Amino acid sequence: MAGSFYIDINVTAEKPSAGQEIFGRAPDFTAANVMLWSNEPMIAIDARTVIIGYLFRKGPPSVRVREGAGMDGDALAAADGQALITGYWGGYVFVHVAEDGALYVLRDPSGLLPCYIRRCGAATAMAGDVTDLAAPGPDRINFEEVGRVLASGDARSAKTCLVGIEELIAGECLVADRQRVRIERWWSPWIHVAPSGISFEEEANQLRQTIADCVGSWSSCFPSILLGSSGGLDSSIVAVAATPRSERLTALTLVSPGVAGDERPYAHAVASSLGIRLRDAPLDLADIDVERAVTPHHPWPISPIFKQAVGAVHRRLQSEMPIDAHFSGNGGDGIFCSIRSAVPLLDHFLSEGPRTALGKTVRNLSNLTGADIFTVLRHAWSRQRRSGGAHLPRYNELGLERERLAQIKAQGFTHPWLLQPADALPGKTVHVAFLMRAQKSLELYPRRSAPPHVAPLLSQPIVELCLSIPTWHWIADGRDRAVARAAFSNRLPKTIIERSQKGGPAEFNLSIYRTQRDRLHEMLRSGVLAAAGIIDISFLDEPEDISWRGNAREQRILAFAAAESWARRWNGG
Repeated sequence: MAGSFYIDINVTAEKPSAGQEIFGRAPDFTAANVMLWSNEPMIAIDARTVIIGYLFRKGPPSVRVREGAGMDGDALAAADGQALITGYWGGYVFVHVAEDGALYVLRDPSGLLPCYIRRCGAATAMAGDVTDLAAPGPDRINFEEVGRVLASGDARSAKTCLVGIEELIAGECLVADRQRVRIERWWSPWIHVAPSGISFEEEANQLRQTIADCVGSWSSCFPSILLGSSGGLDSSIVAVAATPRSERLTALTLVSPGVAGDERPYAHAVASSLGIRLRDAPLDLADIDVERAVTPHHPWPISPIFKQAVGAVHRRLQSEMPIDAHFSGNGGDGIFCSIRSAVPLLDHFLSEGPRTALGKTVRNLSNLTGADIFTVLRHAWSRQRRSGGAHLPRYNELGLERERLAQIKAQGFTHPWLLQPADALPGKTVHVAFLMRAQKSLELYPRRSAPPHVAPLLSQPIVELCLSIPTWHWIADGRDRAVARAAFSNRLPKTIIERSQKGGPAEFNLSIYRTQRDRLHEMLRSGVLAAAGIIDISFLDEPEDISWRGNAREQRILAFAAAESWARRWNGG
């Protein structure tokens, strides 16, 4: 299913719209000084309002909206879009032109449909595919942002790593009127962090119903779905929620070297219990080219090199079977608040004071982390003294130029979600940071040429419910993501519910490094990242270390190489 969209604002006769050239047809929507093209599903609300993407009327049961009969654009846009945001959800971009000519473009709170912005004087363009807004060439890369991305997952902002291109963050609305173009925040995760006051059991029941409703609604939109299934909790929850309403659901588990890279027994347990098809495929080193950009359609160099092998598997499968959408459990760890620190204890104490129930939270943390009770209490006290318990940026200093790193640290948080209210609980600052990080890698492939990727656990009703659940409930019984485990304890095999460790492609990554070591080192020594003063190539000269630290160094070199290939691609190389 071909996707993508393009919006041109303030186009003049002297400067015709690029949308005409990109899509090769007249606009699909025009109003005032706005022209819009879309290969995504479109819902015409009225002559001045259109919704791009997938929209559901909030349930349960949620119902997909295919036409705008009975809906009013002015009413949906009123009061910062509250009628739309509270009554509907999905993966959409809302476009409304008011009677006075002002334009409102809202990206829905899930962020499941990308939306990027390019401003040039009075003209502004927006698109779901960044390659419609920028082309490779000299001076195209924002190296300051590249450094931030490599330094920390917390350092991301609305700016992308491409000069002049920014992201419309989920829940934000671009407003363009006669005076200026500005960004307004119409939704924030902080609106939903207040606890509901219900019991753990009621939370689990609500979560099960909400996930079944949202994932099932997404599943009904695509005839044939390929679900990335590792046998981990998150993708297994997506499988069990998608199965009842999916016409054709196929699970895929990827196999890589080492015991941790073979998760077929877990994936098979899930598929067998649900009666769905399961395919498995090996990751192949022959599919890796370390000098090729992994995801050049991303405006950030965030995709690891091993994803090339994943893409090759998907392409081979697509020649054998229909794939209308890729589903995954991406974001589940963050949405289900997989915390392994002492902040749930701080939250519990700050919320309810010194009560005997605090002892249970201490024991749960001890069981979860393996630390003794004294250590848990000491860490909680240390965290409280350091920052009031609030989340602080975490940096990976390995291999970065010191001066660059110092500049990044001095800037601190720039993403609006990380600017927490004064009364925010420490654990919720971590939970919101997890959610922010989950937003940055949603697009597997360019929407114009490949099936869309849906991470249904990021659906707005699921996220809002999870934000309202106290952090100490998420570690009940000494298990991470405890509410989600309880919600599906009767729907998934016991081996999945009780699984505490998950495998991954770590050994495959190390195989990439060991077979391509000289090529990787040469790329970085002669590369644009070193020339821009982002990486310190002297760390390449450190002796090989077979300990865990050596492993971290090898993984860091692979991450730098992925960023280097992305940068060379956008630099015109």
